Amino acid sequence: MTLERLDANPLLSPADVCPTRDGLSVLCTLNPASVRFGDETLLLVRVGEQAPQPDGFVAALYYDAQADDLSVRHIPLDDPELDATDPRKYHYKGRTLLTSMSHLRLARSTDGLHFAFEDTPAIFPKTPYEAYGCEDARITLIDGTYYIAYTAVSPMGVAVAMASTEDFRTYRRCGLIFAPYQKDVCIFPEEVSGRYVCRHRPYKSEFNDACIWTAWSPDLFSWGRHEMTVAPRPGTWEAGRVGSGAPPIKTPEGWLEIYHAADDEGRYHLGAMLSDLDQPQKVIARSTSPVFEPQADYELEGVYGNCVFSNGLVVGDDGKLTVYYGAADRICAAAVTTIDEMIAAAKS
Repeated sequence: MTLERLDANPLLSPADVCPTRDGLSVLCTLNPASVRFGDETLLLVRVGEQAPQPDGFVAALYYDAQADDLSVRHIPLDDPELDATDPRKYHYKGRTLLTSMSHLRLARSTDGLHFAFEDTPAIFPKTPYEAYGCEDARITLIDGTYYIAYTAVSPMGVAVAMASTEDFRTYRRCGLIFAPYQKDVCIFPEEVSGRYVCRHRPYKSEFNDACIWTAWSPDLFSWGRHEMTVAPRPGTWEAGRVGSGAPPIKTPEGWLEIYHAADDEGRYHLGAMLSDLDQPQKVIARSTSPVFEPQADYELEGVYGNCVFSNGLVVGDDGKLTVYYGAADRICAAAVTTIDEMIAAAKS
């Protein structure tokens, strides 16, 4: 592996943030998007909240768009139609409910190590498409505007929404840019051949694996020209699924990306890849071994253990990369490497 964990890890945990209202508790602070803004490093963190669970029941918190308020569904633990074996979700009567509802909360730092959460959410569920939460953002700066692509979860499926900001104080909601079932959208930081480009990841079905795709747009809202770009590799650390991480970095060698992958046992790793600068749907090189895998205690045990998941990184002027990541679906951590090391890893 070529990423070095920071001694300061974990950087953020549930104890560092207050719930949005009395009676709720924070289960997890995970999967931060990241960006340099002025003299600060900003993390846009997924914060998962839970409602109290009465004895003999499970509780599923959700946003009720009709009432414009939060609501809680209680299900008896002894209901034979309830499957509560997954710590992240419940299966009940053929439907899926989440054990926590997420929003996106900004945390600020002047040194990239010590962060403080803002008191109120940056992006909180507000539409029927976000009833189960707003998750796993990616931030892309284009022409002075920061575009935030994030996962919107609801009974209608897992979709991708977008917001934008110039100051990380006020946010414009742009609505859905990908219908279900989609996630892991990251937008490239500049146009390629006169079009915007993104990666996206359709869900696995009986016909297809969970693969990274490339799409093009004239306006950041209408996406087409879809091409499958990266597929899982059977029998390896990325046999189960692959998905995009932070927006790509432009280098002379190609577009550099650090992506996530899971094996057949659901253990998450990070990999590196390079794609063609003019045809980013074409992969030039892709690491045969993980560049990072769960080893630290805080990566092995949590809400979902054996998991490292990155959707944010910061590039220093000297080529240093700080990779911010979620560990075990519970806390935020970081590791450092360099552009040159990641390019070499992608080619190995």
